[in-house]
Amino acid sequence: MRLRSAYRLLPALLVCSVGLLQSLQGAEGRTFDRPQLPEDYFPQLRSVLDDALRESPRMLLARLELDVADGALTQARAGLYPTLNGFSRGLLTSDIRRDRPGTVNATKIYYDIGLSQPLFHWGEKRNNARIGAIRASLAERDYEEGYRLLAREIRQGYLRLISLKSQLVGARFGREQAAAALRAAEERVKAGLITGAELFGPRIALERAELSEASAEAAFIAASEQFELLTGAAAPTEVELPEELPEIQAQAEATGLLFAEFLAEPKPSTPTLERLEEETEIARLTYKNQKTRLRPKFNFTLGVSQDEQSYTINSGQRYGVTSRYAGIQVNWAIFDGWANRGAVRSSLARLRSAEARYTQAQSAARQQARAATRALELAQREMQLNDRLLSSSRDYLQIREDDFAAGRISREVLDQAQSGYYSARTSANNARLNYLMAQVELLTKLDRDPLLEHLPKP
Repeated sequence: MRLRSAYRLLPALLVCSVGLLQSLQGAEGRTFDRPQLPEDYFPQLRSVLDDALRESPRMLLARLELDVADGALTQARAGLYPTLNGFSRGLLTSDIRRDRPGTVNATKIYYDIGLSQPLFHWGEKRNNARIGAIRASLAERDYEEGYRLLAREIRQGYLRLISLKSQLVGARFGREQAAAALRAAEERVKAGLITGAELFGPRIALERAELSEASAEAAFIAASEQFELLTGAAAPTEVELPEELPEIQAQAEATGLLFAEFLAEPKPSTPTLERLEEETEIARLTYKNQKTRLRPKFNFTLGVSQDEQSYTINSGQRYGVTSRYAGIQVNWAIFDGWANRGAVRSSLARLRSAEARYTQAQSAARQQARAATRALELAQREMQLNDRLLSSSRDYLQIREDDFAAGRISREVLDQAQSGYYSARTSANNARLNYLMAQVELLTKLDRDPLLEHLPKP
């Protein structure tokens, strides 16, 4: 009877299993691409970012700071291990003896070699080692943060070079257009159609266009020099750079998913929060050490020493005292004029301050992420608006080119359409730049920058 019931349920179980499998396959097939960053559109920028990690002067200094932190960590851990100290002194003496007339010359040798191992210091040595490890971790975070800031400046600098090149191309076209207008006016003066005084306007327009071109060139050169200082390598030339940033598809779904994951975390994780948390731990360990500073500290000691040599009545006979010792040494600072009381209060205040900063940063982390999300949405709307204007200007220019080819309009009208297109392209480039950098800023606030996820350790 039970077997028949099982057979009757088998078709239903199969249907449910197939439905579950299809739903799982559908879930697996649905993927969210991560937001695209500037280096995803420009392979040259990706290689620049990789090279900057090795060649940038800023990163070279950051690696030196890591070496400093590594040495400090070794010093902090040294308190957990035994120390071996020794001294030796050899003297030629001339002694005035009360039991002998005259002076007695002698050679005296002193030495002491001792080993000391901390046994019980109320956790101070372990706390110091832990503080050293945290400071080394902070140095690594500073290294990552330094590279993140450097990468942000390089990204923005590279995109700005493209935008400045676009402005330079437009300025050159404007200068050529003004020069052509001046030549046409001069021809009209020769033909007697206008007076010479009417050349003032075209000449001023040409000077303004030349000034605009020179300003655009100076801005491009300054940006290139700044880019070289950042990367430690030659900046891309004008020929290597494109005149236009590619059209960018907004990825609201991908950024929305990352933002939702960040908000769902019970304890948000960002570089700033992680640093504040570690600084709070340092303040807590320091406070513990201050509380135990006046307590007795116990060490195990082991060593050998030779003391001052003595003489018998016979000055030719002398002997030295050599001691071998092992035992427990207690060091106790019993009273220090209430200095420790002040140190404890100061360290407690620093701990409370660190805890307050961490709590405030936790509350601000989600607010900053929301602000970055809103800024990205506004940048997206601005980019889409300028993209539509650029498309309209491109279509209008195409129409004017066809009209000029058919002889329906003059060169001056075509040049005006071309100038309008260059202006719209510059605006679109700037809007795309702002959108990409807003996306970088959001990923930074969410601690999701893929450039740092694969950052190699120095």
